[in-house]
Amino acid sequence: MEKVYDVVIIGAGPAGLTAAIYASRGNLSVAIIEKGAPGGKMVMQSKIENWPGDKVVMGADLALRMYEHALEYGAEHLYGEVEKVVSISEFEKEVHLKNNKIIKAKSVVVASGMNERKPMDVEGILDFEHRGVSYCAICDGPLFGKNPSIIIGGGNSAVEEGAFLSSIASEVHVFVRDDKFNAEPRLVEELMNKKNVKVHFNSKVLKLMGTNSLEKALVEIDGKEQEIEAASLFPYIGFIPATAFLKDLNILEPNGLLKVDEFKETKEKGIYAIGDVIVKEIRQIATATSDGTIVGKILTNRLGK
Repeated sequence: MEKVYDVVIIGAGPAGLTAAIYASRGNLSVAIIEKGAPGGKMVMQSKIENWPGDKVVMGADLALRMYEHALEYGAEHLYGEVEKVVSISEFEKEVHLKNNKIIKAKSVVVASGMNERKPMDVEGILDFEHRGVSYCAICDGPLFGKNPSIIIGGGNSAVEEGAFLSSIASEVHVFVRDDKFNAEPRLVEELMNKKNVKVHFNSKVLKLMGTNSLEKALVEIDGKEQEIEAASLFPYIGFIPATAFLKDLNILEPNGLLKVDEFKETKEKGIYAIGDVIVKEIRQIATATSDGTIVGKILTNRLGK
């Protein structure tokens, strides 16, 4: 007989993993579907300094701890990429994967997070993906060795990863389109104290150039164009919701986010959403785990045996 899970969770970031912990501890059968490394954006953070109980923790370490905790109570990790979700009735759902596999469940929790926004106004940005352009400094920074690097962005992620990259690259150019950072002051101070970091306000990257890999970039600094050497470029300019697989359900907001009620349920009964994909003000690891806690407890109460 084909297995029907009580809960299928799409995404293994902090929200999804927390939901898996609570639901599986409640004796529900739980499957977590994830196409990449468990942990979501935590895996790509060099360090985390606002997780209660850990003054400083490496993102990958925290991700592994949460992942192992989720599996401890019986949750299953299914590798795959979701193509669509079909809602047959309130307690009959199908999650279709791109490898043609269909996972059946009584309820679905969407915790798919965000995808990196790409700076499409930079000429050659797609041509140099995997050949110098990356979206994870902690993952790929060491691959480029002691060579010049570029960071695009002025938020926390750009500033933190710029500081991390300064310990690897010969020099780091940080391009901020505005006249100031919008990152936390303490993070900015740490970055500005790095001797091999050059910050360019009111500036932008125009074009990437190179033969087999990224070698240099045409940039605009203070209204003047010039070329600088660069072996790598890391954009940190925001994210877009990873929710395209829900387009047939008519539950997405125009911006791709999901509205939920106090129990984290969407307007489609039996489909819940948590973490960065929902409409809310604050997107942090702590708020993601809070969302996961709520939906895990709600599903235990509703589906408990």
